[in-house]
Amino acid sequence: IPPDESPRRGGPLGPYLQSQRLDLYSQIARELVERGHGYYCFCSPQRLDLLKREALRAGQTPRYLKFHISKSVFGQDFPDSLNLVFTCLYRYDNRCRHLRADQVQEKLAQGAPHVIRFRLEAGVEPFQDLIFGWNRHEVAQNTLFQFVSSCTQVEGDPVVIKADGFPTYHLANIVDDHYMNISHVLRGSEWLISTSKHLLMYRALGWQPPTFGHLPLLMNSDGSKLSKRQGDIFIENFCREGVLPEALLDITTNCGSGFTSK
Repeated sequence: IPPDESPRRGGPLGPYLQSQRLDLYSQIARELVERGHGYYCFCSPQRLDLLKREALRAGQTPRYLKFHISKSVFGQDFPDSLNLVFTCLYRYDNRCRHLRADQVQEKLAQGAPHVIRFRLEAGVEPFQDLIFGWNRHEVAQNTLFQFVSSCTQVEGDPVVIKADGFPTYHLANIVDDHYMNISHVLRGSEWLISTSKHLLMYRALGWQPPTFGHLPLLMNSDGSKLSKRQGDIFIENFCREGVLPEALLDITTNCGSGFTSK
């Protein structure tokens, strides 16, 4: 599918490489800080590693969020019980959220290494996903949402700008989609749980979010997620093996879609 706009093809809303948009990401991250929705975090990698070790020792992480999704979501041809399992990082304790302004300025003046984190808040509004319907995941307190059967998820404030100045996906995706006038976002279902977090960021910036649709993942025969790093799954390999374009399109469209064979 030839794109209308791309790094190679260009377009009116570029640049299209994230490495060429770092100033924009930094500007938006600073805006979040100035509005009170973000803060500088000076925790060292050693402290974060210690938090992770302590959490592992306490049996808190990695946390596996198990989703039991009914046939009514994908259709009668869908398996009776589909379990989507995600591994979450340990919960950051939000320590630097409570630094005073003078402490922050002192550390910045000293050139202390830092990241920028987004301040999560309670009160996430439900959103209607094109595939999963109405969803809501409260990121700032213990709350179960529509498809989770057992979860004690309490999230720490996420990093939006890393120490090297590059954005994480949480920031880059909303900045790029906003400035590139994206109306619909179609992505894998593993991002469904993060969408409420992204909607909080849209709200903090006063931006209108796009419409989201989270698609089922293509899976290997053992149930693991299909990856470009596994086997010969490049289009060129299918062409060499004589697979017809129509056959490849058919299996890609129907795999995990829940479409009935009518």
